[in-house]
Amino acid sequence: MSQQADSSVMTTSVTLISGLVLLAVVLFMAAALISVVGHVAPDDNSRRQAAALERIKPVARVSFEQPKPAVAVKLSGAEVYNKVCAACHTAGTLGAPKVGDKAQWETRLAQGLDTLVTHSVSGLRAMPAKGGDPSLTEANLKDAIGYMLDQTGIKTEASATAPAPAPAAAAPAPAPTVTAAPAKPAAAVAAPPAQPAVTAAPAKTATAPVIPPPPIQVPKATPPAFIQGAPVPAK
Repeated sequence: MSQQADSSVMTTSVTLISGLVLLAVVLFMAAALISVVGHVAPDDNSRRQAAALERIKPVARVSFEQPKPAVAVKLSGAEVYNKVCAACHTAGTLGAPKVGDKAQWETRLAQGLDTLVTHSVSGLRAMPAKGGDPSLTEANLKDAIGYMLDQTGIKTEASATAPAPAPAAAAPAPAPTVTAAPAKPAAAVAAPPAQPAVTAAPAKTATAPVIPPPPIQVPKATPPAFIQGAPVPAK
């Protein structure tokens, strides 16, 4: 009995330990997987989505909108020459007639001015059509040919109608300095004539009337009584 009990306990212990080890391994692998999945940056997801949309986008799109017509720009013969003609016709490269070489231009002008314009529009030999600028019109190229002929000294209808380059704007003339006239001195105000000094008359002093003093009455001397009746002694 004791051996069977010991064997049962041993088996139970081994089974329990094996289960715990297996559970620990499973938990460890789950934690590692979660850490790897959570480590992916959100930018990577957005980049992947953008790349997927780029791969599946349509190759072309159908649009029923009418293209806007190009706005024609009025250019002078000199401007067209400087834009597309000067590269070859200034130095006479690639067989282009050089501006200023009258003999070369007279040989080509003998074919007619319209022929020169046609060659400039459609291109000839090394010269591309319209000088490589498809936005130029036939009138622009005719003005440029007229400008080059005029610079060479050959007067034609095209050179006469080709607008000359706009002259440089002259510096504005300095505004005239306005000098204020000196102010006229104010006329001295004449002082009013001095009025004669009025001397006040001395005030009359009131004179009191002279009252004469009352007469002094001298009482007559009365002789004493004992003298009255007395005989006056004879002298």
